[in-house]
Amino acid sequence: MSLPRYLVVSFIAAVITVVLYLVMHAMVSQAADNPGNDGALSNIDFTKVKLEDEVRERSRRIPKKPPPPKEPPPPPKMNVQQNQQVVNNMPTPNIPNLDLGVGGNGPFLGAIGQVNMSEEGGVIPIVRIAPQYPRKALMAKIEGWVKVKFTITATGTVSNPEVVDAKPRRIFDREAIRAILKFKFKPKVVNGVGVEQVATQTIEFDLPDD
Repeated sequence: MSLPRYLVVSFIAAVITVVLYLVMHAMVSQAADNPGNDGALSNIDFTKVKLEDEVRERSRRIPKKPPPPKEPPPPPKMNVQQNQQVVNNMPTPNIPNLDLGVGGNGPFLGAIGQVNMSEEGGVIPIVRIAPQYPRKALMAKIEGWVKVKFTITATGTVSNPEVVDAKPRRIFDREAIRAILKFKFKPKVVNGVGVEQVATQTIEFDLPDD
């Protein structure tokens, strides 16, 4: 850069600097002369806005109560006297009078005979079951007896029953065997130990007297 041009640029810069300094000095002086205008703030008016809440009432309809259920019609009246009269007029069936005695004298149970034992000392029956009277023999009004031989075990139960004699034969045998198997006796004791023994029993099948 040539010297004349450098001098021109320096002069212009100096002028600009002086001008800026003067402007700034004038502004500072003006601000100092009017101190009340610096902190002036515009008043802001805050207005409260009242909001009105709109209350909306919802109309609710109360549902109607359902009508009560209808009462069922009363049951028809029955003529009790008429029904009783009809029942009384029914024919009465002819039912035979059957003696079902518990003691063994009825037609279905049969009479229990005496226990005839061949062993000494006798045998004491603890449980005695009456046999059932066979239906065919009952309808035919047949009577009879069965002699059964059997073994009394060491515990008093009956085993190995067999028919020794019967009158009439094969009519009452099955029911006599069934009854004897349900008997229970006091066992025979020898030296403090129960032993088996053989015994006989005669079971009679008798119809009740008319």
